[in-house]
Amino acid sequence: MKQGVLIGLAVIYMVSITSQVSAQNSDTVQLTLERTVRMALENNETYLIAQLDTGKAKSQIKEAISEALPRLNLNTLVTRNWSLPEFNFGGQTFKAGTDNVLNFGLDFEQPIYSGGKLLAGLKAARLVEDLSHATSDRIRQNVILNVHQAYYAVLLADELLGVSQASHDRAVAQLVQVKKFHAAGTVSDYDVLRARVEAATAKPPVIQARNQVIVTQANLKSLIGISQTTPVQVTGGFEVDAAALTTNLPEAIQTAITRRADLRAAEYQIDFTDRIISVTRSEGRPEVSLTAGYRMQAQLNDAKVSSLVFKDFVRSWDTSLNIKVPIFDGRQTSARVGQAEADYELAVYSERQLRKQVEVEVTQAYVNVQGARERMAAEAETVELAERGLAIAQVQYEGGMTTQLELIDAQLTVTQVQTNYVTAQHDYAVAVVTLQSAQGVLNIAGSE
Repeated sequence: MKQGVLIGLAVIYMVSITSQVSAQNSDTVQLTLERTVRMALENNETYLIAQLDTGKAKSQIKEAISEALPRLNLNTLVTRNWSLPEFNFGGQTFKAGTDNVLNFGLDFEQPIYSGGKLLAGLKAARLVEDLSHATSDRIRQNVILNVHQAYYAVLLADELLGVSQASHDRAVAQLVQVKKFHAAGTVSDYDVLRARVEAATAKPPVIQARNQVIVTQANLKSLIGISQTTPVQVTGGFEVDAAALTTNLPEAIQTAITRRADLRAAEYQIDFTDRIISVTRSEGRPEVSLTAGYRMQAQLNDAKVSSLVFKDFVRSWDTSLNIKVPIFDGRQTSARVGQAEADYELAVYSERQLRKQVEVEVTQAYVNVQGARERMAAEAETVELAERGLAIAQVQYEGGMTTQLELIDAQLTVTQVQTNYVTAQHDYAVAVVTLQSAQGVLNIAGSE
């Protein structure tokens, strides 16, 4: 009976532990690369600010259009005279004016000619919208690149943790085997001591690798906007769309010149500053506008307020053609035009400088991709050879045909080449997305 109770308690305990583990696993956020990028774009403040700037630019276009549209205002003025002037005439006292004065009016104004300012201002506003779109696109690609790099850093940390853990497990297994050989009298105390040293030495890299996983995950969580206390797990590997890469450097550079959003933004900046020159010059040109007004006025004393009707109002209307011709403004307009022309030249030189910088970025990224691809292929072959060598050394050691030092050397070689291969995979993946970003073609699946 007592044994049955103990078994029942043990079963309940195991079910409880299993439920807790399942709950923890369900709370873990599974992150594919695509999901990670989308979460970052939804939460990245810099990108969200850029989108707001785009919306602001659309409102600026509406404002520029409104400058060419007519304006209609309703004016109302109600005057109450609390004390009216009085004068005597023929022995009688008269008041000047009435107790109340009511004024209503409609004022209409239509710009006719503004020296080209309205049209140039509208074109400038549209360029601001184009500029904000291009800036937002480049920020978006920068966010995507940063997320790729952070995501691959977590993958690398996970892989290196696995390599370190496997190395430690091999060292521990080797210690167990050496102890058995020592008990059988086939190895010396030194062999046992050396195996213990190797097992102890293999432990710190595991701790360091585990900490690196935590650090890289923290950086990734920060980028995608989730709490640092939320457990995450990245899924997938170092897969990249290498087939989409251009096959030669000139083509890669040409793609960048065509697709880079910041280059488009620089070109829009040139056009914008050119329009600003036109807007500034228009300040020294004549302006023509048409105005019209319709007015109604009623003057009445308090006794007639309750019986006020439409015919009691005196009505009038007028039209005016207004012409404003600047003659001398202290050369203010000329000075502003000079400033605008300087801004234009600055935009031109900035675009040239950026174009050269883009060519350098693409060249460096292209060379890095080629080098990383060759290194990854070489490391893959080395891993296979090292693992085969370790298997042979293990069999020979168990058969007494080689020394423990040679076996340890084979184990260290496997650990090193595995580390090199995983690092090469990471470096190649990062190089590919860096090149895609430098060309302006880095995106997430299903989007442009």
